[in-house]
Amino acid sequence: MYIGHMTNRNSSKSPILLEAMSIFMGMIAITALSHIVDKYLGLAGASFLYLILVIWVSYKSQLVTSIFVAIGSFLLINFFFVEPRYTFVIGSIESWSALLGFLLVSIAITSLVHQLRRQKDIAEKETFKANLLRSIIEIFSVETDSVVALQKFCLLLKRELGCEVAILKLDATTKDSIELASSKPGKVKLDSWYLSHAIEYGAMLGPHTGTLEAIDYWCVPFGRFYKSHELPALVIERAHEENIEVSLIRAIADQLSVHYQKRIAEIKAKDAGELAHRESIQKAFLSSISHDMRTPLTTIIGASSSLLNQGQQLGDEQSIKLLEMIHSESVYLNDSTENILSLVKLGMSDGNQIRMDWQSPEEIVGAVMSRYNNREVKPSLQLVMRAKDELIYGDQALIVLALTNLIENANKAHLGSNPIQILVDRVDDEIRIGVIDGGAGFPKDFDKGLAGQQQSYQRNKKGFGLGLSIVRAVMDKHQGWLVIESPFGDDRRTYVGMTFPFKASS
Repeated sequence: MYIGHMTNRNSSKSPILLEAMSIFMGMIAITALSHIVDKYLGLAGASFLYLILVIWVSYKSQLVTSIFVAIGSFLLINFFFVEPRYTFVIGSIESWSALLGFLLVSIAITSLVHQLRRQKDIAEKETFKANLLRSIIEIFSVETDSVVALQKFCLLLKRELGCEVAILKLDATTKDSIELASSKPGKVKLDSWYLSHAIEYGAMLGPHTGTLEAIDYWCVPFGRFYKSHELPALVIERAHEENIEVSLIRAIADQLSVHYQKRIAEIKAKDAGELAHRESIQKAFLSSISHDMRTPLTTIIGASSSLLNQGQQLGDEQSIKLLEMIHSESVYLNDSTENILSLVKLGMSDGNQIRMDWQSPEEIVGAVMSRYNNREVKPSLQLVMRAKDELIYGDQALIVLALTNLIENANKAHLGSNPIQILVDRVDDEIRIGVIDGGAGFPKDFDKGLAGQQQSYQRNKKGFGLGLSIVRAVMDKHQGWLVIESPFGDDRRTYVGMTFPFKASS
């Protein structure tokens, strides 16, 4: 903790009276011990013991205190150990030399010890600052959420500085302060006028800053060099202000400001990129719809016009052919419209509109196949059931919709006389419902991981390629994912399936 080891040792560790008593008791103890060693080592031994006392006091106390202890030791040695004893009279030049030598050495050592201690304190402060700034970098490199990162930063600073910390921002409309993050929510309450002043002028406020030093907080705006009312400010409680350096607070605020503004810029760039991408997809989608709908509409208009204008001149065979053409294109337009509406509905629906329950894959496939059995023109389907007793937790109507789209896509691309397979199986902790067809696979540059999300691709020439988008949207509602394997097996078939996470039924 910064307050514990970055400050003056006397003022933070012990009261002045206790310090004075400890020094006094130390001098008594050294004097008593010197009387013992005086019989064996004489004046040199006593001087050495007092020199140890001076060094100890120099390390623990202020420079002035150390000098007073050195002078006091000089007088004690003179009084107790220099002839004539028990008087301050110095009887010989040798005694003068010894005492003055002791005094000079004591003062010199005191000065050196204090210089070493200052350098040690500076090194500790720089190490502390470097570690703290590194911790800030680590927080913003790990946390993607800016608010969570700011909250962790406040807790970190509270732990290291021992002060309450908050990140405050001005409301653009009311100009009131808004708390983005805090070490103790609601504890730091800086007047909005001070906050506005700091943000508007890019000035640091608080003790020893030269600006509004009487307030109870330090306030450092993130926009000290780039003034912006959108940027917040770092606010630190004034406790222990005699022990916290303003330069440290300024360095912390600058580091935090850099990473916060970088994160905001990244979010804005990402949002702009996603917006541009969505607009690009929408333009491509509208272009595809306008192009693909124009063709069947033109066919329907042309065929119906021929029937209206030349109906009596056409034979039965030609009339039936035109009617079949109108019917086929109308069915295609109806299916395409349903796909578009389904995709829009899935995008607008929330969790409350989805009826989640335990569903049998066999019943889901049976419902889909019964729908095809009622059609005049239907694909050839074959069910391969390998997970008959498993259950899926989901919305049956949505899963049926997704499986129908998979079958429709497979039917458009399928080649050959073999039936399209509907495969239901379990792979590890996944339950899969997929479709296998014998048509052309997906191209090599097709990103299977983004299928149905950021790209639209139809394996046949006709259509909007919305089938995979609908399946992807359904799987997102079920916390599942889309699986594409092309080629699938030795005969180069294509597998497109839905993967549901396995859940044990209660």
